[in-house]
This record gives sequence, structure tokens and C-alpha cells, in this order.
Amino acid sequence: MNVLLTCVGLRVDVVQAFRDAVARAGGGLVVGTDSSRLAPALPFCDIAVEAPRADDPGYADHLVATAEAHGCAMALPCSEWDLVLLADLAPRLAAVGCTAFIPGPEATRRCVDKLEMARFLESAGLDSPRTFDPADLPGDLRYPVLVKMREGRGSEGIFRCADRAELDFFLGYTTLPSMVQECCTGTEFSIDVLCDLDGRCLDAIPRSMIQSKGGEQIKGTTIEDPALVEVGRAVAEAIGLRGPGTVQCFREAPDRHEVTDVNPRIGGAFPLPLAAGGDYPHRMLRMAAGERLEPRLGEYRRGVTLSRFYHQVVFNEEGMADLPRLSLADGDDA
Repeated sequence: MNVLLTCVGLRVDVVQAFRDAVARAGGGLVVGTDSSRLAPALPFCDIAVEAPRADDPGYADHLVATAEAHGCAMALPCSEWDLVLLADLAPRLAAVGCTAFIPGPEATRRCVDKLEMARFLESAGLDSPRTFDPADLPGDLRYPVLVKMREGRGSEGIFRCADRAELDFFLGYTTLPSMVQECCTGTEFSIDVLCDLDGRCLDAIPRSMIQSKGGEQIKGTTIEDPALVEVGRAVAEAIGLRGPGTVQCFREAPDRHEVTDVNPRIGGAFPLPLAAGGDYPHRMLRMAAGERLEPRLGEYRRGVTLSRFYHQVVFNEEGMADLPRLSLADGDDA
């Protein structure tokens, strides 16, 4: 079974995990796309495709043609750049035999637009910090607050404001569509989830946030916490996730977890749930093959810690990389 990974960028971890998964499933190729031939993850793919930028008018046709040409049975985004486009393309990909692991267009747009996500969570009875359009701020706004990009990536475009003067300054300073969100004061957690193609949550693995940089986790540990497992399941199913996703929240009280973000893609700290027994690539391959899986909520290894480091790929003057294949540990619990 061949797999299409889009906008692979830095995601060597995802490429390697799918290479191992297709090998264990009987064979197949990992086809990776990126708009830069110097994307570090491309040399680790079996087939590397230099694609147009996601905002190029020809991107959609190129992606469908790539899936068809290489007989890809499933497609998965590796970054934020083409989430909405891939959701819109899902029917065209299905027509060439390729299942896109992405929520429907409405749900994906809701995840990308963080103000709309906050409004949805409130309407669904799920806890989240109070969040407002800058043009509709209440008189009882509780400081400190954050000015955040509505379609932010990582920690980009976030400004902390201690009072109304700072809020007015940063709202005037930013040139991007933004929202205002009251700050959470509790402990932050992330939950890596996997849903089937009907939106049923199959896995939810919570992790602590020991250290992050630029909005991405550097250190963290999988933890025993049934309440967080339930938060991940409830949020994922309410939104209608299809495939992997990450739910970020703050514990403001023992029974209150305020959700701040939902990403409808494989998480930046993906090696941690993978090492904890969340073999999401293998399970997605099985779903793409038409198998109906049963939930494994709560079935993961506790106390597994991630500590990330920098590495690199060196290209020669022709833009080619000659590098050894990295591999994960052997076995299903890799």
C-alpha cells in the first residue's frame, strides 16, 4: 500500500514511521511532497516529489495527479499549509482510490480558524477560555489576555497584554486577523488522538508539557490521566476528526479542562505517542484498506518521555542528499 504525505518539510519522524508501517504491512512506498527540494524529510521518502506551493492555483491538480500516478491508497498532511485544501480535495482523491485522513471541509476550517473553534466549543458545551472578536470585547474582560492570530501556527503572532492599554497597542500593531483570548492559569496538557473515518475516537494519549519552543513540544511525558483521555475523545468526536489530531488544554480545576487548540493533523510531538504504543500509521493503513478498528482508549504506555534534539540533512551542489536510512526500534511498540 502506497502512502502520500503532503508538505513533509521537517517531518522526518512521520516519514520514517510510515516507512516502517508499510514494511510491516507487507510493503509499499512512501511518496512525499514539498515545495522545496531542500525539505529535510524528502530524502527519507521512497519517492520525493517537488510540488507547487500550497497557495499555487495548480497545487490541487498536481496533488491529485501525484496520488493517481503513484497508486497512493491514503493521503495525510504533515503541516498546516494545505489542511483546508486537502479537505476540499478529499472527494477527488477518493475518486482515484486515495483516502484523505482529514476532517470534512467545515470541520477543518473550524480547526484552522481559532476564533470559530472557540465559538464551536462553547456551543457544544465544551470548556474553553473566553475568546472574542476584537470588535466585540466585553466590559468585564479579565486580564491578562492574549492577542492571537486567528489562523496561527505555533507561537507565531501571540502577544500577552496586562491591561487595556497594552491590548489596544497590540491590536493596532498586528496586521493579521486576530482574536482576544483570556489567559489560562492552570497546567497545560496535550492529547494525541486518532479517529476513524466516521469520526469515532480510537486512541487518546495524554502527555505533559515539560518544555516547548516556538509552540512545539521539546520535552514531555505520557501520563496516567483518564480525565484527559475523555477530554480528547469528547473534543475529537464533537469536531468530527478523521485520522490523527492534537487537542491542547489547560486544567483550570479538577473537572474543568479549557481547550485552547485542536489541530487536525499528526502532532508535532508525534514520536512520543508512537513510542508509547500509539501505532497510528499502522492503524491508518488498516483503515485505508477498509478495516473497521475498535477503540483502544487508555491503552498506552505511561511514563514515556520525549526529549528532542536538532539534527540535519546535508545536500550536495546538485541538491541531492546521500544519507543512511534511519529506523525506529523494532517491534510493534516502537
